[in-house]
Amino acid sequence: MPSKSSQLVFVYEAGPCGYWLYRSLTHKGHVGWVVAPSLIPTKPGDRVNTNRRDAITLARLMRSGDLTPVHVPRVEDEAIRDLCRARDDAIRDLQAAKFRLKALLLRHDIRYTGRAPWGPAHLRWLSEVGCPTPAQQIVFQE
Repeated sequence: MPSKSSQLVFVYEAGPCGYWLYRSLTHKGHVGWVVAPSLIPTKPGDRVNTNRRDAITLARLMRSGDLTPVHVPRVEDEAIRDLCRARDDAIRDLQAAKFRLKALLLRHDIRYTGRAPWGPAHLRWLSEVGCPTPAQQIVFQE
């Protein structure tokens, strides 16, 4: 059934791709909505999802007024979010690397006898550690 509305409204689910599409559409003068997937009403037994079905569902829900748009952050706010996420990822990577290094040293009974791990003295000690085989030394250096 064709719409009788004179205004075209673009609706899409928020996802991992960010808000560039919303910004592009609104920059061109179109109306765009971004909706959170968790806020889209669904039927209890409806588990089959395809792009076509999802698009038809979004169009029907938009027309009936059953969708709620999410707040689209400014580019600067999204940049700060990206910075915070990158910092969190770097900290997680560092913790994982420390864990792997400690596990390697433990497997080879190489023990640090100093006081504070990961301090300057510990880092100096790590730079002097040698492994029994060249392959293990490569693993240690990585």
